[in-house]
Amino acid sequence: MVRLIAIDLDGTLLNNQGLITKENIEALHFAHQKGVKIVICTGRPYFSMKDFVSEIGLNSEDDFIITFNGGLVQKAADGEIIKQHILTTHDLKRWDDLTQQLALPLNLIDQSFVYEPHQYPENHPSVYLDERKNLATRFMNFDEFDVEHEFNKFVICCEPDYLNQQIKLIPEMFLIDYSVFKSRTNLLEIVEKSVTKGNILLELANYLHIDAQDLMAIGDQENDLTMIEAAGIGVAMENAVDSVKEAAQYITASNDNNGVAQAIYHYIK
Repeated sequence: MVRLIAIDLDGTLLNNQGLITKENIEALHFAHQKGVKIVICTGRPYFSMKDFVSEIGLNSEDDFIITFNGGLVQKAADGEIIKQHILTTHDLKRWDDLTQQLALPLNLIDQSFVYEPHQYPENHPSVYLDERKNLATRFMNFDEFDVEHEFNKFVICCEPDYLNQQIKLIPEMFLIDYSVFKSRTNLLEIVEKSVTKGNILLELANYLHIDAQDLMAIGDQENDLTMIEAAGIGVAMENAVDSVKEAAQYITASNDNNGVAQAIYHYIK
């Protein structure tokens, strides 16, 4: 029996125009009215998601949202933190030094802002904010943060071929000490070592006293794989990468063909 559905946003709930269709909204409300919790799981911060969950009617006191690709569980209504995993200024120093050596553009994200340095590596600016116009930004010298400052994730966003080339130069110790993954062809994300969508989904399920077998997860990219594997029912979009399809119990239609709605109606009666 499905009691909670965790749904990725980009490439899953949203179509390729970045919109949620009426059909998907109706399916979300259908499941919600059946008593199933709907949890959006996104790499985006809460401040860019608050209006979205309000517009689709999933912002009651009993609704939750997973942000920063598993770094935070928050109440959808007001952003109250339920679970959190953070990065520190020590982590920033390590990644700032490394990305300068590798000429990669680094952005820092906390619950309030996306931080930009005053200067990116020559010929390799970040394009992170080009695709995310609604995020609050601030320019900052990265060595001037208060020592107690907490970050939710770091991102490197640039031309895909160059990014792939430079990723190969990241030392193994960084890949061991952090959770590092691509969530898009041009986007590398860095979060605290234990952070995955799968881990945080299980933490939320435990908080809500829901068994893992009663979870359903829907996604399309590598960063969704852990929650597809953690849930009793894993659903891959038709447009999903092969590894997600191989791990899923069900492959639904694409994000341009209301795949989320199809999956909901397939399992929720």
